[in-house]
Amino acid sequence: MGKYEQLFGKGEPASYFTDPEFQNILSSFIFGEVFFQGKLDDKIRELITIVVLTTNQTLPQLKAHVNAALNIGLTPVEIKEAVYQCAPYIGFPKTFNAINEVNEVFKAHNIALPIDSQKTVDEGYRLSKGLAIQIEIFGDVITKMRYPQSTALEGVSRGEPLL
Repeated sequence: MGKYEQLFGKGEPASYFTDPEFQNILSSFIFGEVFFQGKLDDKIRELITIVVLTTNQTLPQLKAHVNAALNIGLTPVEIKEAVYQCAPYIGFPKTFNAINEVNEVFKAHNIALPIDSQKTVDEGYRLSKGLAIQIEIFGDVITKMRYPQSTALEGVSRGEPLL
């Protein structure tokens, strides 16, 4: 079984019927040379592809590769987490565009939405845990930076006029 068939199943892509030469070039390069370069496994390669397609907003191809990712055993959680990781770098609107496409594929596969939360951060202790880690790394200097001993603007925060 060829790499393309393993990822996308049997059948020819639509572009094969309108642009067979281009599709053959694409298939030979991406699913021939590129997919067999190095030691990354197929799951990692598909996660990287999903992140790149999300970043570039090439959403039709994103849907195809989410299907491929599911075909090779990636879980919905792994796929969603890869897309969520894009948000700080590409922005929430672009990430939401990708999430909508991912959800369409999940619905087509009868994957229940929303997927179970993977949240590991509790907003109630985010600050205290983060500060403890910073102190461990940088020492007590971080506390001094957070709470200056005195500044010219101290009184202003209490509503006193600046003289």
